[in-house]
Amino acid sequence: MRPFATIRTSVILAMTMAVCATAAPIAAEEGSGHLLDAITKGTFKLNLRYRYEDVDQDGFDTRGRASTIRTMAGYNTGVWKGFEVYLEFEDIHNIGLSNDHNNAGAGSLWNGVGDRPVIADAAVTEFNQAYLGWRPTKHLPFRFGLQEIVLDNSRFVGNVGWRQNHQSFEAARVEFDGVKNLTLGYSFIGRQHDIFGGSQPMSTMHLSAAYDFKNIGTVKAYGLILDYEREALWANNTATVGAFFDGRAELSDSLGLLYRFEIARQTEVNNPGHHIDARYIRADFGVSISKVTLAAGYESLGGSAEDGQFRTPLATLHKFNGWADKFLTTPTNGLEDLYLSVTANLGRFKLEGIYHDFSADTGGGDWGTELDAAVTYTAPWKQQFSFKFAGYDARDFATDTTKFWVWTSWGF
Repeated sequence: MRPFATIRTSVILAMTMAVCATAAPIAAEEGSGHLLDAITKGTFKLNLRYRYEDVDQDGFDTRGRASTIRTMAGYNTGVWKGFEVYLEFEDIHNIGLSNDHNNAGAGSLWNGVGDRPVIADAAVTEFNQAYLGWRPTKHLPFRFGLQEIVLDNSRFVGNVGWRQNHQSFEAARVEFDGVKNLTLGYSFIGRQHDIFGGSQPMSTMHLSAAYDFKNIGTVKAYGLILDYEREALWANNTATVGAFFDGRAELSDSLGLLYRFEIARQTEVNNPGHHIDARYIRADFGVSISKVTLAAGYESLGGSAEDGQFRTPLATLHKFNGWADKFLTTPTNGLEDLYLSVTANLGRFKLEGIYHDFSADTGGGDWGTELDAAVTYTAPWKQQFSFKFAGYDARDFATDTTKFWVWTSWGF
């Protein structure tokens, strides 16, 4: 048995024993009616999202264009003796332009187009989530099965919600919040279902402990062990230990300060001959004045030929380091990202603008700059309409890329 698989088994056994010990005084008074009522009187969910995406990238003679629609339908049962079930179906279809982009689909989902830029929205129909929820006591919720997982700001584990095919996991999760201001969490992931329609077996664990300081912020320590089973992905097998402080201070009714400081270290596991010793740093500071927020930040993912690169393969990567998605994997010499942002909420309109200056963590390379912007309008019937733009100006890394999106989303 691989070393971390042994640790995983021990943790699961310990958790099971703890649950058995606490389950006797089950706090399931809420939702302890008839099973049939729980099944038939649940909640339906529906979301429709259409998106047109256009990519103009140096190195390709023809731009990439995609027109896709995502349909999500879900059903959450009522609670019965502490148990509930959630099922979610998703369908991604092309509306024309199916061969005007490389959809990067896994296996038979690939559309066979290799001479156009990647727009990673393969046509697929599948269950995105199918899990059992269980709350044996008030402060101890469990979730077992296929599920989306978004941890913290999704820098390490996320659902990649921007892409049409969301990422989900076959996993078991538990949290404990029975001590005031303290939350403990544990997740075990046995399989990753990625945005390309692929499926990767793994033995991944995430543990965390968070303490909330009222009106100041939250301090959280975490550990993440990534352990892919397939040898082709062993370069991602890492152990990451870190901590962050995240908060907001309200100085007046119209003035607030936002801040986040985070540091982590990553080393290799279960990958003979491959060395990683890289660190992660993030610092954000912002000022909120009425309906406008101005912020500045710095993010560093360590990297060098000798010590490897800091990796976050389960993250919602589109959210970080530019919407042009040029840094989905960390460059050999790492990445430093200095950014400025402005966000304005003006009635039904939300305006966003972000400027990035990218460089190498080691070696002095200048990776380039990027400008991102978005305008979103929310209609009275809760439908959203948005235009989004990303322009990457390459220097010593990748190629010039311009992307824009027009999309609309509605659901209940």
